[in-house]
Amino acid sequence: MTRRQLILAGMFLSALVVAFFLRDVVERALILPLAYLWWLLGVYYSVLPQFILWILLVAVVAISAITTLTPRFETRARFRPPLIPPKGQIKETVEWLEKSQGGNYYKWLVANRLGRIAREILSQREGRLTGKMFGHLEGRDWNPPRNVDDYLESGLNKSFADYPRPRFWQTPKPTPLDADPKQVIEYLEDEMKTGNK
Repeated sequence: MTRRQLILAGMFLSALVVAFFLRDVVERALILPLAYLWWLLGVYYSVLPQFILWILLVAVVAISAITTLTPRFETRARFRPPLIPPKGQIKETVEWLEKSQGGNYYKWLVANRLGRIAREILSQREGRLTGKMFGHLEGRDWNPPRNVDDYLESGLNKSFADYPRPRFWQTPKPTPLDADPKQVIEYLEDEMKTGNK
């Protein structure tokens, strides 16, 4: 026998032992009330005339047939909730920027998206596919300011969990994610212009 079968057999035997010792309680609490209810329903059934029972049965069948066979009117179409169009990347990023004052998660999301854009700019400049997902951003003529480089690197190669939110009694420590995204976007725009030349 397997271990599972032994456990099931043990549970079955313990249930039998418990049932044997509790048979009086089960009889008083469950079997007697159910037997009384069954007897009471039989008395009511024998007291009612048969034609009333037949009328009730025909009414139930007629109502179910009418509700099943009648055509359904599309009343739900009027109350259908409006379809929300899917968000584009720009709208989603703008929402993240608005929420970034609340914590590092949305700051990291923006930094991650800008880091991926930077990686695509460098890949196009080098004429290769964007295959590398992690690693330091480097390429021809890539020399961002220190805070922009740290911001992009923390978005690509780190997680928001690397910058935990301080407790309410602690003062928040500055992180690379605190850089101004506007400055990063301006630098990336300049790099795109440089790459196009």
